[in-house]
Parts: sequence; C-alpha cells; structure tokens
Amino acid sequence: MDINGIFNPQNRFWSFMEKIMNLCAISFLWLLFSLPLVTAGASTVALFQYTLKLTRDEEGYIWRTFFRGFKKNFVQATVLWIGMAAAGAFLVFDLYCCQFMPVPGAVKWAVRVALASLIFVYLLTSLYILPLVAFFHTTVKRAVAHSFIMAMGNLYVSVTVLVVYAIAGVITYFVPVLFMVWFTLASYVASHLFGFVFRKYVESDEEAQNEE
Repeated sequence: MDINGIFNPQNRFWSFMEKIMNLCAISFLWLLFSLPLVTAGASTVALFQYTLKLTRDEEGYIWRTFFRGFKKNFVQATVLWIGMAAAGAFLVFDLYCCQFMPVPGAVKWAVRVALASLIFVYLLTSLYILPLVAFFHTTVKRAVAHSFIMAMGNLYVSVTVLVVYAIAGVITYFVPVLFMVWFTLASYVASHLFGFVFRKYVESDEEAQNEE
C-alpha cells in the first residue's frame, strides 16, 4: 500500500471528506442567514448556488459563493419564499376547514382528496423553485411556471427529491440539534437530481436553437 497515496489531498477519500466539511460549514451559513425567517428564501438560493456547483466540482470559496448568491437573488428569492409560504398556509388551512363543512361525508372526502392532490403538486413544484433561481437567470413568474413544468414533467425525479427531504426530516426528528446539517446534506443529494433535470432543459433549448 502506498502511504503517500493515502495522505495525498487529491485522494478520493480526502476529496469526499473535504466536501463533507464544506457542506457542514455552509449549513451554518444557511442557518445564520435564515434566522430572520423572511430571508430564508435568499439563504436557501445561496445554499443551492453552492451545492449545484459542488456537484460539478466548481464550488469555489464557500463564503464568496454563498454571499454572492444571497445578495444577487435576495429580492427575487424573498418574493418567491413569501409567496410559497402563503400558498402553503392557504392550502393547509383549507384542508383543515374541510372538517367543518356542512356537506355530506362523500362530498367532504372528495374535497379533501382534491386539496391533498393540490398540496402534493404544490410540494413538488416548491422543491424546484429556489434551486431553479440558483441555476437560471429568470423572472419570478417564469420561475414558478418552469418549476411546475419540470416537477410534473420529471415526476420520478421530483418524488425522489421529496423522499430525500423526507428522510432528512426523519433524521432531524431524532437528531434535531444538527437539523441544518441534515438539510444541507439532503440539498446536496437533491442538487445532483436537480442538475440532471436542469441540464436536460438547457440541452433541449440549445438543440432547438441550432435547428432554427
């Protein structure tokens, strides 16, 4: 066994450990910049700006990449974050109010199923919105529209991402003290899937432009 190879910083093990340490470091930045809650959207976009680059080994400096993404997308990400929170609260409140509807039980269940379906679509679409802003330069309206199209058009990927975050949620339940680390690690795994979807659309647009 080559002892020099073990301690070589280019060794796969040390490269992997470096990524883990960087993810732990940026998880604390994400938590710090999310503390006012209203800034959580911009902080999450900045996090994805780093993790999406990390999947391509283009991450650069942690603080510089994160702060640049936070500052650049602050207004857009904040508007989207508040809109997502309001829409989610509205859907959940409607689902809660269903039990008080003065209608037959069958009608009540039909409404519940319809609302549950809307919440499912909302969750899948919401998963894409902030990563999409981190990857593309787009408007608020297009970010929502394209997130819906990508979420529904790549349903197996969307459900996989949802499962990844669900697993992170279960781990957080049992080890809540490191919740920001679990969220960041889940976001890194999800970034591989998001990157696959985003690049597919980029390649599709490039092919369409070449055919014109």
